[in-house]
Amino acid sequence: MSSIRSTDLADHDLAALQEARDLLGHARQAAAMLAGWTPEEAKRVAKQVAAALLPRAAFYAEWAVRESRIGKVADKIAKNQLACTLTPSAWDNVALGGVRRNDALRLVEIGRPAGVVVGLSNSTSPVATIIFKTIMCLMTRNALVISPHPVALGCCSEVVRELQAAIVQAGGPAHTLQILTRPTVEATSALMRDPRTDVILATGGTPMVRAAYSSGNPAIGVGSGNVPIYVDANADLEAAAPLIVTAKNFDHGSPCSAPSVLMLHASIAPQMQQALARQGAHICTEQEALQIQQYAFPGGKFNGKVVGRPAHEIAQAAGVQVPTDCEALVCPVTSPHAGHVLLREKLSPILACVVVDDVKQAIGVAQWMLQHSGAGHTSGIHSASPEQAVYWGAALDYYRVVVNGSTVHDSTGANTGLPYTFTIGTGYAGKSSVDGNVGPELLVNWKRVAFPLPGGWAGAMTTVAAPPSSTTVPLTNLTPELQAMVLRIVQEELEHLR
Repeated sequence: MSSIRSTDLADHDLAALQEARDLLGHARQAAAMLAGWTPEEAKRVAKQVAAALLPRAAFYAEWAVRESRIGKVADKIAKNQLACTLTPSAWDNVALGGVRRNDALRLVEIGRPAGVVVGLSNSTSPVATIIFKTIMCLMTRNALVISPHPVALGCCSEVVRELQAAIVQAGGPAHTLQILTRPTVEATSALMRDPRTDVILATGGTPMVRAAYSSGNPAIGVGSGNVPIYVDANADLEAAAPLIVTAKNFDHGSPCSAPSVLMLHASIAPQMQQALARQGAHICTEQEALQIQQYAFPGGKFNGKVVGRPAHEIAQAAGVQVPTDCEALVCPVTSPHAGHVLLREKLSPILACVVVDDVKQAIGVAQWMLQHSGAGHTSGIHSASPEQAVYWGAALDYYRVVVNGSTVHDSTGANTGLPYTFTIGTGYAGKSSVDGNVGPELLVNWKRVAFPLPGGWAGAMTTVAAPPSSTTVPLTNLTPELQAMVLRIVQEELEHLR
């Protein structure tokens, strides 16, 4: 029997590798056809396809939760709807191809699509991620091959089939979008390494993102989150508490931008915990926190069974009694230190809580968090002081700092000037090629035809209006110690850049 099973596995692996090769062959043909579209035609098709999938948001949300057992149906509906409505319209005024002219520099720029994109889909937002990447590729005239996460293979395969039909109905090539139906590690690696792949959009776990970067093909990768949130002594606690609890409970804590560790200034810690409890969070005793920790990290290793599960289900499994409508499990960490498991990413409604004396100590805790994961991703701060927020941002290697808001929603552009996205770049700190929110503009390169320019680029820079090289931020309302620390951090950054 064992030899038969080994033979079956070998046949499956060979079939998966052959499928990967076939998909890329078809994708190259589709990419050649898509390159002949005008940018206007590409955006028209993208909008038509997105509109066709919008009525199916609830259907696929329910399927994704049922199949993967990750997240909350209502929140996945919202994500699917957002992917269908905002993605095709957010870049209406952005050139994603065609020809553009820069008279000041005497340049003519011609947009070139990437060609064939390999997209990795994650387990926490499988359908929304596929819709987002499909619409981005349609707008930029690229063919897309999806390698789905195996835990959501069924819903991913079906939404791709429906998207394929919508693309053909809108006038697109039949193989504009395809999916690897046997998503083995070897087949996904083959997709990424193949010379017919032009760029990889890597969303998922750190090992797969690292594999994308080592594939030999260009990759746009993201990193894992591990979000610290500091609540300052002067914060509006009644405003902060619902934002934090709602963000932590959204999709049962599975987004990588969900709060992970809450740091409370000692002077407001009791009041803030009471405010969190009023919003439906359960403030654990030290014993309850230990039980939840042991369930979530047995033997110090992360238990994947907590990912995207309801708070009451996790608590029950850990032997802790909470109401069925519990929104979050706030676990006090009385002796934080580097390597403490509750300072790691938890992808669940488990929220570690540390009481600190000041912002300097909070920064120290966040630096311990960075030793494990989250570099370049997202952090949050609740404070009445803009200077304190800038100081927090300058001191830590998080590339999105959400001030007095929801890290889940505002890191992706809901109530901030950050660009809308489903894919967050973590920059050099997170070993990523991009530090910003990933959008379709990254899937287009520009050829530049340069005409003679008197004085060259340097000469043009003396006459073309340019923004000031720096802006002085007043350091009012800071103690002398904090002023000195901010200035020191800024000076270190400048020295590093030099």
